[in-house]
Amino acid sequence: MNNDNFEKRMEFLKKSYDRVPSSFNPDEVFKKIDEEKVPQLEMQKPTKGGFRQHLTVWVMGIASLFIIGLIGTGIVLEQKQNTDKEKIESPVTDEYIEDLLERYEEEREKRREMVKLDEVFFKHYASFADSTINLLKNESYLEMVREGTEKTPLEEMYNRAIEELKLPSEMLKELKENSLTDDEQGSITFLGEYRRKVQLLIEIYDQILIENKEAIDEYDVDPNVDKAEIMLLSSKSFPEQLQNIIGTMRDQSIRLHTEKYSGEIRTRHNNYYFYYSDLSFNLHHHTDAYVQMIVEEPYMYGPILQYPLEEMAYKLGRMEQTLINVEQDHSLYPVLESYYLTIFNDLVKGSEYTKIFDEDGVLLPDYQDVWRGLASFGDARPLAYVMQPIVKEMEASGWRESKSWDSLSYNALKDAIVLYREGQLEYYMYGERPEFKSETIKFPNESFWNEVQALYEDFKKSHDKSVLKGASPIHVLGVFDYANEMDDPETMYHLLSESVMYDHYGEIELDDYVENWRKGFSRFRNVTEAVFDENTVNREGLKFRGHVSFTNLDRELHMVFNEEGIWEVYSGYMEPLPSHQILPERGFKDILDFGEYTYASMNNPNYEMKYLNGVPALDIVGAYFYALSRGNHEVPYKLFFQGEGSEIVDKETYLENPEKYSQSPPYENGMYIRASFQGNEQDESGNWLGVATLIVDTEKYPNLPAEMKFHMIWTEEGWRVKFNPFQE
Repeated sequence: MNNDNFEKRMEFLKKSYDRVPSSFNPDEVFKKIDEEKVPQLEMQKPTKGGFRQHLTVWVMGIASLFIIGLIGTGIVLEQKQNTDKEKIESPVTDEYIEDLLERYEEEREKRREMVKLDEVFFKHYASFADSTINLLKNESYLEMVREGTEKTPLEEMYNRAIEELKLPSEMLKELKENSLTDDEQGSITFLGEYRRKVQLLIEIYDQILIENKEAIDEYDVDPNVDKAEIMLLSSKSFPEQLQNIIGTMRDQSIRLHTEKYSGEIRTRHNNYYFYYSDLSFNLHHHTDAYVQMIVEEPYMYGPILQYPLEEMAYKLGRMEQTLINVEQDHSLYPVLESYYLTIFNDLVKGSEYTKIFDEDGVLLPDYQDVWRGLASFGDARPLAYVMQPIVKEMEASGWRESKSWDSLSYNALKDAIVLYREGQLEYYMYGERPEFKSETIKFPNESFWNEVQALYEDFKKSHDKSVLKGASPIHVLGVFDYANEMDDPETMYHLLSESVMYDHYGEIELDDYVENWRKGFSRFRNVTEAVFDENTVNREGLKFRGHVSFTNLDRELHMVFNEEGIWEVYSGYMEPLPSHQILPERGFKDILDFGEYTYASMNNPNYEMKYLNGVPALDIVGAYFYALSRGNHEVPYKLFFQGEGSEIVDKETYLENPEKYSQSPPYENGMYIRASFQGNEQDESGNWLGVATLIVDTEKYPNLPAEMKFHMIWTEEGWRVKFNPFQE
């Protein structure tokens, strides 16, 4: 290798070790070594031309000191400690040590072959592991082990070295086998080590790319395609070392990348979805932004943001979610925090490279949208705390000036995070938080409904919400429900929050609400207990959102606590009564196609019939007849109504002669051409009835009537088919 390449590699390695954390104090390490009577490693001058030996000693010397320092201060991976009085019981024989060293060399060589690096480059990757295992060659250290001064078993030192050797691909495989979704600290530790190893490989790969720049520059591709992507598919024409990394880097979640501004080919973490999901789906959710950072960094190319404005604003929100929740660590937290502050200040303060105002001094429209988005968090969040006064003042000045913007410091968000973590940010933003009182009401409850009726009568007079001051969210919801029973949609409308979304169509006026209103099911039907839990209340700006839940039902209804301290109903949607359900005529083939999906689900023996709740009646019809077309009579039997008033026979009897109970000629494909559905009122047994009208293809079946009535019954778990469905 020529001297130029040697100097490049030396500079490359030096830059890597310059990144040792600032908390690393060489003086303390040497002091520790002196105390433990471990002699400093002697740095031998390399012989002329022996640069590999020189590089090896230089790398191992620095890494050894670093590892010893970590051991001394307890920063390295967790280890089981023996008591002060314990002695190492396993004999520290020469044969035992030699066996550990031989096993290590085998494991080391296996990893080197996996990434196909020469020894110089792989030594850089394995430097921490080599330093750890080299302690087993240090007589002073071994003497401390034999005397019991050093209580870490040699087998544990060996295992630690192997862990440090493991490649990112091995770490991912183990993560998928042993998820850390419930272990926040374990997730942080994993990501810190994973990121360190990926970055080491990226540094190595980038150096190899630099050394092979001439071959890369000579490789011509169509200027309209990504050169990096093409290189990944055609590595055989390159020098061997370059071929090797191109062939192995994807296994380590690394890819070639074309730099946006320079056009240089470099490497970075592979951000394809399956790599991202392997990490995010198996780690604690508080670390989401750490995963995002590893996959997407660096966020800036020099002083220029790499991603579009709106995307960067979204990423800021993700970063903040991690920074305010995660246990702070010394490896990932400061890096993410630095990105968070840098990106925010670029978006909000601009720079000589980022112009955010036009020539008239007006904030550019794209930045106006981004700033509004950053300020829009309703709950007490650092971004909202910093941005809300700025946006308010900017809007008042036509997006020209803001005193809050003028005084904004670089670390404003960092200070806001401190307030959040101390539980003070909400107070600084909104003042004292109201006290909410949990409540549980059991049903049936005549006293509760008497109180609700009295509130309804008072509120109905003028629809003045101050009447409801002090009423619990359960009582306000009860008034809304009672107004529904009284066919009073106007009162229902005035109980809604101003921000209500009705049936997902947006805000509507009173006249529209009343005109489109249909009586719905009581929200308290079949309820045994209604619960409001104060701990579920979340802030949304000057308002709060909570919910009323029902312990025996899978039902949860949101409520809003407004600026006046009054509970309002969040949604005006009412589950429609079966009698209001009308489905217009559709082609029967289309009905069968939709029914096939329902049939496929029901045909699973573990399928729970409650999942049919909400499935349209005609889809149930489609599933019924699709099953018959398949010769499957078990699915139709599952669809039969089996409640009070049903004349259903046992399953075995039905399956012996299913046509007997159809009251119709056996079903054949093409018998029906269209169908519609109409819900009806309750029968004498209290069942809600419905009828699907089937239009017969009379050209093919001239002996059948033009219309066939297919009877259905509604249940709490959805529509069911009446046994003998063609019988009135």
